[in-house]
Amino acid sequence: MLSILIPTYNYNIYDLVLDLHNKCLKERINFEIICLEDGSNSTFINLNKKINKLSNCQHIINPNNSGRILTRLKLANLAKYDWLLYLDADVFPKSNDFILNYLQHINTNSEAVFGGFAYQKDTKNKTSLRYLYGKKYEQVNADIRNKTPYKIIISANFLIKKALYLSITKQFKTTSYGADLIFATHLMQHKVNVHHINNEVYHLGLEDNIVFFNKQKEAVNLLHHLNSQNKLITHQNSLLKAYKLVKKYRLEHLYLFLFKRFEPTLQRLIVGASPKTKLLQFYKLGYFISLQQTR
Repeated sequence: MLSILIPTYNYNIYDLVLDLHNKCLKERINFEIICLEDGSNSTFINLNKKINKLSNCQHIINPNNSGRILTRLKLANLAKYDWLLYLDADVFPKSNDFILNYLQHINTNSEAVFGGFAYQKDTKNKTSLRYLYGKKYEQVNADIRNKTPYKIIISANFLIKKALYLSITKQFKTTSYGADLIFATHLMQHKVNVHHINNEVYHLGLEDNIVFFNKQKEAVNLLHHLNSQNKLITHQNSLLKAYKLVKKYRLEHLYLFLFKRFEPTLQRLIVGASPKTKLLQFYKLGYFISLQQTR
């Protein structure tokens, strides 16, 4: 009935797999859990290889790092059931009924079901940006997410039909950070019946501020690339909507002037000990406009 797929790179996922295994046994369903090490080092491979001792579980080693998209595609092709539950390695289910909550949507009209993200209190200065950003923009109630179902697409925790996932993913041509944007766009273009539920996982693997900041810039680069190729005709992306509003009122040059003048100060404040997520959003829009001006 259910294939649970977990791509991992240098992360100890045994506790996650054991928890999911026990939850599936409790529901008495046909299931499998497949974990694919994507070029991990021997330390983590040794920590995770005991997964093979659990019933219906496989721990597979890919010696070379293929990246997020290709690893997920390989997992989908390995799966034997019609429904795929994708989870990132650095998450943990919030609810004891995590599996049951997804099973209740298998025989409905939903083709893809997104459970959402949650964050435990994080007081470390070096990861404060990721924590604050996640709390504000990712930890969103399902009622709100369902109003614009293609806007907050977090592929670290979702259920989807296997045939649909394979059909959409084969069109991906990037391994960049921010690929959820492409995924969301394809879901919207194909008019996939997306449904959001409150079945969150805790996001545990918070990046350092500077690492997350650079990943956000990488995502903006991808957005610029897709937009310049007219591949985002249908979307619910907030940054692109903000840019079109700035362009409509001919404020691009003013915004770009302010961005270039204050960029070093903005970056220092964003990656500092007490970051403001609004400053990050301001930075991303300025950075996007600067990329558009170089076309």
